[in-house]
Amino acid sequence: RRVLTEHPRLRLVIAHMGGPEYGEFLDLCEDFEQLHLDTTMAFTGFMEEKMPFPADDYARLPDMGDRILFGSDFPNIPYGYPHAMSVLTEIPGVDDDWLRNVFYANGVRLFGLPSAEPPR
Repeated sequence: RRVLTEHPRLRLVIAHMGGPEYGEFLDLCEDFEQLHLDTTMAFTGFMEEKMPFPADDYARLPDMGDRILFGSDFPNIPYGYPHAMSVLTEIPGVDDDWLRNVFYANGVRLFGLPSAEPPR
């Protein structure tokens, strides 16, 4: 919190949705617009077995679609790449716009890349 307060232009991406301190990092993300979370390993069977995402925090995710980026750590993951993507489609309350942001638009915006129509 101190670093984010003292450096308001510093953009950070926290890996693994901040797990296992998911709730704390969701709180920070709500308080600091320059903070983003990536989905690396989060929501997968591998991570859910060891450090499950809190059931109560799923309801917060649909409103955070502009702050979450897809992350994979591919090829250094203990499950198939498609699984890292498919689990995001199963998050309660998310829609196609949320998924488009997470898989594409948020990264384009965060890294200042030229925008193009995302694949459908």
